Amino acid sequence: MGSSRGMSRLDQLRALAGSMSRQRRKPDPAHAIPEADRDLASKTVVFTGGTDGMGRVAVELFCAMGAKVVLLGRNEAKGQTVVDELGPLAEFFHCDLSSLASVRSAAAKVLSDHSSIHVLVNNAGVNAGERQVTEEGFELHWVVNYLGPFLLTSLLEERLKASAPARVVNVSSAMEVFGHVRFDDLQLEHGFTTGKAYSQAKLALNMFTLDLSRRLEGSGVTANALNPGFVSTNLLRDLKGAQAVGRPLMRLVASPPLVGADRIVRLAVSSAYEGVSGQFIYEDKARLPNKEALDEKIVERLTEVSRASAGLEP
Repeated sequence: MGSSRGMSRLDQLRALAGSMSRQRRKPDPAHAIPEADRDLASKTVVFTGGTDGMGRVAVELFCAMGAKVVLLGRNEAKGQTVVDELGPLAEFFHCDLSSLASVRSAAAKVLSDHSSIHVLVNNAGVNAGERQVTEEGFELHWVVNYLGPFLLTSLLEERLKASAPARVVNVSSAMEVFGHVRFDDLQLEHGFTTGKAYSQAKLALNMFTLDLSRRLEGSGVTANALNPGFVSTNLLRDLKGAQAVGRPLMRLVASPPLVGADRIVRLAVSSAYEGVSGQFIYEDKARLPNKEALDEKIVERLTEVSRASAGLEP
């Protein structure tokens, strides 16, 4: 994701505050997807988190360009409704990212039914108001925002390479600036807060993106992380009390879902990003992430721990 030196924490916080105060109300024409890149008739897009918010808008944009969209989601009723609305170019497979067993089942279904995958977008996320532990023993934010997407991408990696040129887009967050990977307590059994859990997982997703881009070098597959901006979504719906203060702020200053969706689709298909890999795209421009993501030893350690947790071979 760039050089070995990142912005200072103070500079990052200033940038974060500044970006929240000047969110776009509509996509910037200066960053429009070239017309020549809009024909996706032969492309297959696998997309998580596409049943509402900017994800829902993004899958509609993909279908409008002719792409076959494989929508992965937990809520089958909502997923089927979206597919019915989008038409024959879309299909829904059940995939609960909080369950690694479900992720494995969904990946197997995708690989069985689709000989090519040209774009994988890991967009689904959670921001819960309290600590929750899954049946498999993982803290909810960790598995939904990071470990589940890590496993899904790993299982689809060979198909992506066989379909090259292909792209992986991991939807991260500006909150990764606050992140710190607590290797001695990844599940945050001690001192849990929603902010710690969410920022740790998004930082881990950025780290994974960097590691993935290195491994994919020369394969024709690129991998980038994206902060889509401060976008109006349902991500804060589960927060309560003081943590819910962001909801009215979101209504006041956040960009509409179309802005975030446009950024997702642009990173996934625009020739402006051809050959670009291992970057943290902050809204419309590449930016260095949290310094921890630039430490190769930390990234390597996270990869080892994650592969073991996900039941993948070393």
